[in-house]
Amino acid sequence: MKRMLKLFSVMLALVMTFSISAMAAENDYQNNNVLGATQSEFEQLIVEIQDIKDTYSDYTEKMIFETMNKQHPKSTRGVIDIWNVLTDSEKKLCIRYPYDALKVNTAKNVATSQTEKNFGINGLGDRSDAFRHGIWNAEMTILIGKEKAELFATAHEDKDVTGKESDGYPKTAHRDMDMHNNEVGRNIGERNKDVTENEMADIIYQEIYSETTQFVWLHE
Repeated sequence: MKRMLKLFSVMLALVMTFSISAMAAENDYQNNNVLGATQSEFEQLIVEIQDIKDTYSDYTEKMIFETMNKQHPKSTRGVIDIWNVLTDSEKKLCIRYPYDALKVNTAKNVATSQTEKNFGINGLGDRSDAFRHGIWNAEMTILIGKEKAELFATAHEDKDVTGKESDGYPKTAHRDMDMHNNEVGRNIGERNKDVTENEMADIIYQEIYSETTQFVWLHE
């Protein structure tokens, strides 16, 4: 009996740990940070969208959107559903431009890894946050063009901005900061289309620390 109780306690602890970790990860996806899904996860999402398009060729974008929402109910807890951490505007762009959306996710992952590499963290509202948005938009501009990069970046910010973020600053201030830095990043990408990922990171890092930088952040 004692052995069974001990085993049950271990299993309960594992379940609670998984649930807390999953919820924390979901919150990371949903805050202002530019965090991408793994490429394989996002590819599966795009395949699902494309399957609906192929199976129901007469479906409008609105009908595909509604079908995807039905296939991904928001009530599921403890599981990160990539579809449901996207804003509605991002979902619609994934349906309209599925293969561009894959490149956007690639750029997000580049931004996250380069921010970690250069700052040691992926912060919120600080200089690393400005860097992450800058390189994300620069890389998107190279991969899908400045116009579509603006569409996806703006769609990412289309979320509820009532209240404050975890750093104590208003969500509206974070949105305005992100929108500004997104534009700065796109302009840098437009001027540097032939550079490598690491070279782009160096360019933006130097700009971030320039006395005349156009990037903005809320706190150190």
